[in-house]
Amino acid sequence: MISSFADDTNISHVVDDINDVHLLQEDLNIIYLWANENNMTFNEEKFEALRCGPNQALKDTTKLLTEGGKEVYNKPHVKCLGVFLSENATFEHHIAATIKKARGMAGWILRTISSREKEVILTLWRSMVQPLLDYCSQLWSPQKKGIIQNLETVQRSFTRNIKGMRDLSYWDRLNQLGLYSQQRRRD
Repeated sequence: MISSFADDTNISHVVDDINDVHLLQEDLNIIYLWANENNMTFNEEKFEALRCGPNQALKDTTKLLTEGGKEVYNKPHVKCLGVFLSENATFEHHIAATIKKARGMAGWILRTISSREKEVILTLWRSMVQPLLDYCSQLWSPQKKGIIQNLETVQRSFTRNIKGMRDLSYWDRLNQLGLYSQQRRRD
């Protein structure tokens, strides 16, 4: 299956044996031919392969090639439309990257903006941090308690910095600020 969005193209194929690897390579060759016929080129440096499944021997003994004959390297995680997909079919890598990005943005806001007034900080939270935590969350929403708590920590520490909120419990802060927990937002 081939899917494209803007300048990204993804090819997926079920591979159960060596014949399926050859079929996938044939699909790649057809795409290279199409690109040449339409005076297009692919950036071979950006080619990535994500191999999922239990057949480690097949993964280790086969390779895919670019048009120029370079090997398409296997990656444990590839990004597709802003979401990391992992070879172990979990979104834990994506969630960790999301938490890191949200913490970075929250920290930047708190370092850059001197005001700690509720209206200012909540506006910045809703416009700059919460969208990072919400993007495609229907797809990657975690089920493990520890991961849910890690996501919650971003909002927990951020709301503590709002004027008048430091001495309140997290749940009281959410109530006073009119916010939902991150878990509740995804339920």
